[in-house]
Amino acid sequence: MPDFHAPFPLERNPHLQEASKIMWEWIDLRGLAATPRARARMLNTGADLSGAYVWPRAGLDMLSLGLKWLALTFRIDDQLDEDDPDEQPGSRARCIEELCGILHDVPAPQSPVADALHELWKETRTGRPASWQRVFVSDFEAFLRSYALEAELKAVGRIPELPEYLGWRMYSVGMPWLWDLDELRLPLHLPDSVRNCQTMSTLRQAGSLHIALVNDVFSVERESITGYPYNAVSLTMQAQGCSLQEAVDQVAGRVTEHAQVVSRILEHLPTELRRRQLPPDVRTAALDHCENIALNLRGQLVWHASVRRYAITDITDITGQWAGNYPDDLLRQAG
Repeated sequence: MPDFHAPFPLERNPHLQEASKIMWEWIDLRGLAATPRARARMLNTGADLSGAYVWPRAGLDMLSLGLKWLALTFRIDDQLDEDDPDEQPGSRARCIEELCGILHDVPAPQSPVADALHELWKETRTGRPASWQRVFVSDFEAFLRSYALEAELKAVGRIPELPEYLGWRMYSVGMPWLWDLDELRLPLHLPDSVRNCQTMSTLRQAGSLHIALVNDVFSVERESITGYPYNAVSLTMQAQGCSLQEAVDQVAGRVTEHAQVVSRILEHLPTELRRRQLPPDVRTAALDHCENIALNLRGQLVWHASVRRYAITDITDITGQWAGNYPDDLLRQAG
């Protein structure tokens, strides 16, 4: 495992224990981990610990809301990436479009995931500006649709080159919509002119890819076993014919480059915000939000090294039969 470059402070939310209790009560209420195997997978994932590093400065209410979103999306990720070995693109696409439709008030077939998403989005959007809702929905849909895209590519046997892969990986890692949620803890919502400016876009892209590539290194062994091919380490090995360690080292080099981009932007951002002649409260909120993104790079690195989500013991048992961790209650509804 390389020494990943993440030269930022480490902060963890002090409300973790109480918010974790709220998250697990919600998981049980929504039936998202209704079997011992599913519950073990959720425990090994540590969605609550991840959220404590995603939103280290959030209050209890905001952190609890964020942990629900993380638990739900880890559930979706596991079922689509690991528990769906056939990956039929038609069934996958219908499933994804039904989930996206929920964000636009389109009724979907009942399932624990669909019902939880409907309830959670209703809770989240209440009282939020339409401009923020549009941004969140766009980023969350990009996250969801990455699963359909990967199924389509796998169905035709096409392995993308690394630049193409990174184009959707920055969304499939999930960080953009997680950072959209971070705005909910700020005293004001960022204006579109700030949120969408080139500097902010570059910062968010570099931060997303930093975390995505770290994730690819930590998950490459497990994903190789489950037959999931879309990983920067695997793609580098295939493209260059190099060893696993050589590919890992190359990916770690890209991680360093993205961390350096984030550092440079943070250094020059106060000057740029003043040049834009933004009100002081907007500048303060924007800087706080960008600092939170940088904290994520260090925090998510610690989370990856702390949890058993990427261990392989649950998929290499003596029977050799991989039955999945979650009940088939998502794709079945879309079939």
